[in-house]
Amino acid sequence: MSESTRPYNEIDDYIAAFSDEERQEYAAAETALDLASILYQIRQEQGLTQRKAAEQAALKQQAISRLEKAASNIQLGTLQRYLGALGYRIEISVIDNRTGNVAGKTSLSHA
Repeated sequence: MSESTRPYNEIDDYIAAFSDEERQEYAAAETALDLASILYQIRQEQGLTQRKAAEQAALKQQAISRLEKAASNIQLGTLQRYLGALGYRIEISVIDNRTGNVAGKTSLSHA
């Protein structure tokens, strides 16, 4: 769709008015949501409850809930332990160690 025929979108206009700091915060929030979605998807694909996944990773169920809600800053060690218990490793992508399939991707970038 060309720029002239693209439908008007108030959200695009709102985001376009962001300051540089707001753009960085928006990008960080978007990345956190992407990662939370990937973690949720991995757990669901393995048929695990939050409680069972937490037991496998030697974490509390509440920690899994926070990871999946992107409700807090994630400690890298906690993330590595959790994903390791589910059979994954961290790169820029979350990759299934058994198949090598990419479960999802996210990147840290400056807006």
